[in-house]
Amino acid sequence: MKAQGSPRSTEGFSVFAVDANWPESRQVKGRGYDSDTGDTHVCLWFGSPYFDPQVEHVTVFSASSGNARTSEALEEAFEIYYHPGEEPPASLPASEPVTIAADGEPITFELWCNNRYWVARGRIERTDVVLSGSGIEPSELSLVRASDLTSFSNPFASLG
Repeated sequence: MKAQGSPRSTEGFSVFAVDANWPESRQVKGRGYDSDTGDTHVCLWFGSPYFDPQVEHVTVFSASSGNARTSEALEEAFEIYYHPGEEPPASLPASEPVTIAADGEPITFELWCNNRYWVARGRIERTDVVLSGSGIEPSELSLVRASDLTSFSNPFASLG
């Protein structure tokens, strides 16, 4: 049984966010904790307050290492990456390496780019990270550990 709610501390798991220089909205898009496996994940959105994927944005998905939800987050990122109505390929296209700063350290991610959108996947210590975005070069990002999510808006809070 999966309990959705505030993630509990998992050894080595960290939530990553775009650094404080991000000029747009910062929102908690989703989070969860699986009490059976101990898997934890948090998804953050940086961009339009209305989740408009047509404008500059970045989604940062952080998950405890080996979390099955990471594969789902990668699939969801590729749904936006491909053009609407276009059938995604049976396997991932070839990626290229990209270096993204995380807590000031260079981390190599796998990167997939098309003309408008990009998706990146990497690991920072014991945290799997899936990034997706548009309007900004992934190598220009600077990720930091987010120890307090109270400064992020939660557009789902009013849903009960």
